[in-house]
Amino acid sequence: MSKRSTRLPMIVLTLLLAAVPLLGCEPKEITLALPGFGNGSIDGVWIWHLGSSGQYERACRLQLSDPQTMPSGTELLPYVQVCDSPNEVGMNMSAKVIRLSGDPSTIIVKLWYFRWVDPGQFKASAYNSAGESPLSVQTLTF
Repeated sequence: MSKRSTRLPMIVLTLLLAAVPLLGCEPKEITLALPGFGNGSIDGVWIWHLGSSGQYERACRLQLSDPQTMPSGTELLPYVQVCDSPNEVGMNMSAKVIRLSGDPSTIIVKLWYFRWVDPGQFKASAYNSAGESPLSVQTLTF
């Protein structure tokens, strides 16, 4: 692969991230520990926003796919953000997977979240076909 062809995706990504604030959203990186992911127990993550009512409301869903192992041995987790925003495009993204040595069914991932709602406090929950976990204990503010 030539240097030119490897630079193009980085340039496009840089331009895309530079244009995102103009579209009314803000990219944020969220680090999540997902216990049970290695056992197939998690299909995705809900991002919740603290609403004006004082209750957390669903903001967006991150649909997770099966991890893919790259030739280098690195595992990547493909995912897509799905929101109800009329401007949302449903961009395909991926994150590096870090497995805990003592518990390989638990993974740590840094996922990009494109915030369409007002700044504020956020929590997360995991979901699968059987239901949904409680909201995360930790609150993120952005």
